[in-house]
Amino acid sequence: MTTRAAVNILGATGAVIDIASLGVDSITTEHPGPGQYLVYGTLGMALAPEGWGYVLNQMDAACSVAISYHDGVLAVSVAKDGEPADLAHSITLHVAVDALPAQEIPQLPPTPADPLEAAQEEIAKLRSAADYAIAPLQDAVDVDEATDAELAALKVWKKYRLALSRVVDQADYPQSIEWPVVPA
Repeated sequence: MTTRAAVNILGATGAVIDIASLGVDSITTEHPGPGQYLVYGTLGMALAPEGWGYVLNQMDAACSVAISYHDGVLAVSVAKDGEPADLAHSITLHVAVDALPAQEIPQLPPTPADPLEAAQEEIAKLRSAADYAIAPLQDAVDVDEATDAELAALKVWKKYRLALSRVVDQADYPQSIEWPVVPA
């Protein structure tokens, strides 16, 4: 049985925003130059680049991405208008990984004490999950192969993602947050 893993990388610096994986918990990155992101520690997830995919933040929709793997390093190359370019926001790398027995699941790090930092981390995590759910549904729409159920699901997920973007506008943010309900 396999599950999904996600590695979120910040475009400007190449820093890991967060990792959601049952396969590995020790990912490091390097950003050696424009449009170049090197990811280390992915071997525990799956052979690369087979099985690897990505979702770009909508701010980076005009960019093209290539993924390669050599000597234990997953290389993510980004270009815009044919030239190497840093991402304006972020990229989420996805891969199927073998599920670990329950006793081996790594513990999550403690929640930050700063309410603003905790809220921003939660928004980023939920946004990544929404982007991941939206991508294949939007692909089906883009190639005119979406079913009625896929169209309905896409609308629900996009409304959820919009609601996430408006969390920061709540009166008591970040001390008190009314989180949108995750679509089923």
